[in-house]
Amino acid sequence: MYGRSPQYVRLDIRPLNGGLRAAGVARVWSRMACAAGAPRSFVVKRANGTDCRELAAYQALGRARQGIAPRLLGFERTGPDEVYLYLEWIDTWREWPWAEPEVAGMVLERLAHLHETLPEDSFVPALAGWNYEALLSRSAETTLELFEASSRHPNLAGVRRSLAPLRRMVRALPDVRSQLLSALPGTALLHGDVHTGNTIMTMRADTPEPVLLDWARVRRGSPLEDVGSWLQSLGYWEPEARRRHDSLLGRYLAARGFASPPSRTLRDAYWLAGVSNAMAGALRYHIYMAASDEASDCERYQAARQAGDWLRIVRRADAIWRA
Repeated sequence: MYGRSPQYVRLDIRPLNGGLRAAGVARVWSRMACAAGAPRSFVVKRANGTDCRELAAYQALGRARQGIAPRLLGFERTGPDEVYLYLEWIDTWREWPWAEPEVAGMVLERLAHLHETLPEDSFVPALAGWNYEALLSRSAETTLELFEASSRHPNLAGVRRSLAPLRRMVRALPDVRSQLLSALPGTALLHGDVHTGNTIMTMRADTPEPVLLDWARVRRGSPLEDVGSWLQSLGYWEPEARRRHDSLLGRYLAARGFASPPSRTLRDAYWLAGVSNAMAGALRYHIYMAASDEASDCERYQAARQAGDWLRIVRRADAIWRA
């Protein structure tokens, strides 16, 4: 590092919360042992298995030069299925800015720009060899199996009535996906995992801007999957965002040139996108945690609430599909 032997470099390494999929994430401060001034700071992320595709995603994002993601500073392959990513550290404008609907709306406008402008040709290496539809189908089946096995747990008593709608939606999922991907607003490159844990606000030129982290699930799909993921995760934690759900959705649609309020067809597509997000792993995780003996009472309570939110989306999508 810096053309010197490692013994001349001091490192301070602190683990970060990297989400459910990350093999390991840490913030690193480095400085020469004899140097004055502030240390350099960056993020190290270890990816393995199919998540190694995140390297190709960051390389494509660097070529796109949109500032929507941290810069890739470098990488190191340590095996055929393991890579270390060295990423720019992004300073946070506020730790939790999402209580302000205006700020939450900035994320939606940024998503609209991303969905319209990310060049798919640059992402071919990141998209290659990853069959999201097959993965989603397997995830849906596993989610249903877990719910069938756990539905009699006392923490899930309030959502047992959702079992039949979930069964129907799992059976219908291939047709649901086909209809969703052919509906307005078409398809686009997606971040694929937009939620409050993967979104921060930073200051650039005295203006707050959203930055999206964790690009391991970048793919092509309905833009409403990204939009729904953001609004539904935000609405769980922020009552004001839940109350303003429709106006926030309208802000995304306006940025894409669609009328607000949305047409019945577009609104139905939004809820079909929501059930797709539920099947992708979020619902399964919360069902598991709600019935887990290893979780605390608080964790089980929160997980049951979040499972209930996702299952309300399942019931709504089921009603739309059967109408």
